[in-house]
Order: sequence, then C-alpha cells, then structure tokens
Amino acid sequence: MAESERSGSLSGLTEREAQEFHKYFMQGFLYFLVLTLIAHTLVWFWRPWF
Repeated sequence: MAESERSGSLSGLTEREAQEFHKYFMQGFLYFLVLTLIAHTLVWFWRPWF
C-alpha cells in the first residue's frame, strides 16, 4: 500500500509529507526574508548611500 501512495510523486513523498515539508520550507523562507529586510534597513540607516 505504501508503494502505491508514493508511485505518483516525483519526489517520493506522500501528499501529507509534501505538505509538511512545504509548511516548514515556507516558514524558513519567511524568517530569512524578515531577517534580510531588517539587515537592509539597518544598513540603509547606517549608510544611506550604500
């Protein structure tokens, strides 16, 4: 039964595993995005010409 669940997926993940991976990937991406926006803002305040 597990083989039939995974047979349609190129990644080899089940639908539930793929959704869980997507959730954590998006959380990590958003944390990274917020961190880079804060860093860019701080550099802009420090040296607006940079």
